[in-house]
Amino acid sequence: MIGIMLLNGQPPKQVDLFDDCFVVCCDGAYNWAKQLGIRFDLVAGDFDSLGYVPTDCDTIKYPVEKNETDGEIALKLLKEKGCDQVFVYGAFGKRTDHFLGNLALLGLGKQMGVKVVLMGDEEKISLGYGLTKFVPQKKGTISLVPYGDSVHIINSKGLEYPLDDLVLKRNDTRGISNLSFAEEVEFFVKEGDVLILESWREE
Repeated sequence: MIGIMLLNGQPPKQVDLFDDCFVVCCDGAYNWAKQLGIRFDLVAGDFDSLGYVPTDCDTIKYPVEKNETDGEIALKLLKEKGCDQVFVYGAFGKRTDHFLGNLALLGLGKQMGVKVVLMGDEEKISLGYGLTKFVPQKKGTISLVPYGDSVHIINSKGLEYPLDDLVLKRNDTRGISNLSFAEEVEFFVKEGDVLILESWREE
């Protein structure tokens, strides 16, 4: 099953829902989700941002003093619902600390067996490891950044600037602003994990 997570960052222009998906809305994201007319199955969080607990939907309230972010709680809820892929909206903008916490959801998702993708209006971020394949955005850039100290990419296909037998370390910038005009990008990561940052401009 596909999961959708709505966070209280910069509201997106739209959210792509699927026929069979479970949608968890986190705390303050309730406001923009209602404004956009997005249907959701559950609202969860400590409700410190929203300031009240909604009464027109199913909710789960957590203590304000807790050890997880609302995003981490939502990811675990979606895993319990049987989701193996989660698209996160509202992950960008506003507080940088929360954005960095949202990046951590990519690694947490890997540990849980859930593919997590942070979705923006003109960008998205996912995590690559092992044999990684994806369909690139047209007229966009692809940046590969180590998710940790280093990442070793053995070979790549579909990239304008090949990254073959390449070790990218935390302070390297070689993986920034690559391009692809192929139908599919493929590369194999021998060691480590890599952030895949795709950015584009809407027509």
